[in-house]
Amino acid sequence: MTHTVPAFLDLQVNGHGGVDLLAAKTTEDIRKVSRSLLQQGVGAYLPTLITGPLDRTVEVMRLIEEVRQSPRDDEAEVVGIHLEGPFLSHEKPGVHPIDYLMEPTQELLGKYITAGTVTIVTIAPEIPGALDAIKFLSQMGIVVSLGHSNATTEQAHAGFDAGATTVTHIWNAMSKDQRPGVGLAGVALEREDIAVQLIVDGVHLSDELVRYTVERASNRFIVTNDAVSPAGLGEGTFPFGTFMVTVHDGRALRSDGVLAGGVGSLKDSFHRLLAMGVSYESALASITSRPAALIGRPDLGVLSKGGRVTVL
Repeated sequence: MTHTVPAFLDLQVNGHGGVDLLAAKTTEDIRKVSRSLLQQGVGAYLPTLITGPLDRTVEVMRLIEEVRQSPRDDEAEVVGIHLEGPFLSHEKPGVHPIDYLMEPTQELLGKYITAGTVTIVTIAPEIPGALDAIKFLSQMGIVVSLGHSNATTEQAHAGFDAGATTVTHIWNAMSKDQRPGVGLAGVALEREDIAVQLIVDGVHLSDELVRYTVERASNRFIVTNDAVSPAGLGEGTFPFGTFMVTVHDGRALRSDGVLAGGVGSLKDSFHRLLAMGVSYESALASITSRPAALIGRPDLGVLSKGGRVTVL
């Protein structure tokens, strides 16, 4: 039996359909990502840029903004931009190139903000200048997400108290200490005011850790794919940021074996959640209405006249 549901909203898309967003050279590259996502039921998304050279990032942001301002019916809507870097911890960079990590300053933030519509910025709260940056961005209406961080319990609380309202792919690129209320993940799960983003693809997190997370954030978990350029294409080797990733058996790995992002679909994540015993309503909200609420777009992720839909 099929169900018509609101089209999905993905808050973290690094690439799709063979295009790595940080390597995009034209608006057509961005649109190719948008078309590929729509084919998988994603009606709107945040193009997400990992850490890279400032000039390259700003150039791509301008391309994304051009596409955002001229939407097309055969493409997923570009809502805004998620800057996943460069304000991250050197201790938890994941696949972000350490050479391009930076500390936030007013001048640097200004360069990013004037290049495009910034919707989410991921920040490690423990790095110098982070708390001031979180306050500044929050006051501008930009969602701040804590992530790629080795924050202590105190530093995590400080980041959320400064205005951060969510956490980027919980458990990935941060401590996996599961003691309640300890470290960034523990604090995010403990605080009822924090939205918890996680990847549910059977690769980034074990099913047991997903269940543990959902049980503690049952009404505030948001599922994303952290999709990279090979998503939607199958197996092979593809560009991502300043390096290459190889996809095999559902895993996208850098040459040194570091997990480089997701190649699954939100529809697959939805069905994985159902198989774990998560309710239909909650699983659906995690890829529709909850991410929409987080970024202040309640018009997305709901069934409405003229709104986009997909079929489950």
